[in-house]
Amino acid sequence: WYQRRVREAVVSTQSTGAVVSTQSTGECEQALVGRLVHQMTSQVPDQQFLILNTCKKHLIAGGDKRIQFTLPSLIFRAIHLCRVYHDLREEDEKWEKKVTKILQYINSLLSALVKAEYWDLSLRLYLQASLVCDAMGISNAETVGYEFMSHAFAIYEEEVSDSKAQLIAISLIVATFERTINFSEENHEPLRSQCFRAGSKLLKKPDQCRAVSLCSHLYWSGKNREGAGEPLRNATKVLECLKKAVRISNQCMEPTVQVQLFVELLNKYIYFLGTGCEEVSESVLSQLVGKIHEDMPGLESGDITKQIVKHFETTLSFIESRHQLTF
Repeated sequence: WYQRRVREAVVSTQSTGAVVSTQSTGECEQALVGRLVHQMTSQVPDQQFLILNTCKKHLIAGGDKRIQFTLPSLIFRAIHLCRVYHDLREEDEKWEKKVTKILQYINSLLSALVKAEYWDLSLRLYLQASLVCDAMGISNAETVGYEFMSHAFAIYEEEVSDSKAQLIAISLIVATFERTINFSEENHEPLRSQCFRAGSKLLKKPDQCRAVSLCSHLYWSGKNREGAGEPLRNATKVLECLKKAVRISNQCMEPTVQVQLFVELLNKYIYFLGTGCEEVSESVLSQLVGKIHEDMPGLESGDITKQIVKHFETTLSFIESRHQLTF
């Protein structure tokens, strides 16, 4: 009975003739199948990979509606197996080839999700795969990792159209890219620039402002292979990103949103000041604080304005206590 129920949950009803479940029941069933994948384990890594391949064969046959629930489990089990081989690198001289083969396996699963048009899920998993590839430190980490990142960018540029989803997606891409260390400057610089351009082309000005200011971290705490894991610490580019964000916020027509963005950017400036960014000076902070003081009285009263005022006052208190600066 159990085998029959699992078969019905895994394989498409078109091929088995099983009764079609309601949407909620079907989702619960597939969530259980995903959990079942995590129980199919072996203490022998090579045997575990064979299990994953067998699972892939059956789960892919389940059809497009099922794989959004089941393939992510396979991907994360494969990621775990990569880490197992990485831990065994002193004992298994072929560990690097095996990790590369698993990454190819992950890519094939992601291709199936893309083909089924699960864009958001695919983008997030491509980014996760890129991080895992980077952490493995294999000889072709840059090539494979770049491939994963480029797929994520392609989904963002071609398939993500909602403005809110775009901001979330570019934030995830920037955050992922900031954590990588194995890209050479030859590949790191174009990806940094692409993040900046993507952020500055968002539809809404507040989204543009937040995305561009976020990109500043790529030039400060981002790492490449030439730096041997050390942060880039490019103060000039950081200030360029922040100034661009200020110019964008000046173009916002809604006064409340504009001041809110100014306060958020002030906190960005303070962060970089606290981490030793020499381009962020007292005069730069003074100009932004003066602009906020100038615009604050013109805001309409309300809960949002109260939150902005509180945020601003808290920020000024922090500046005074941490940096001994008073405005």
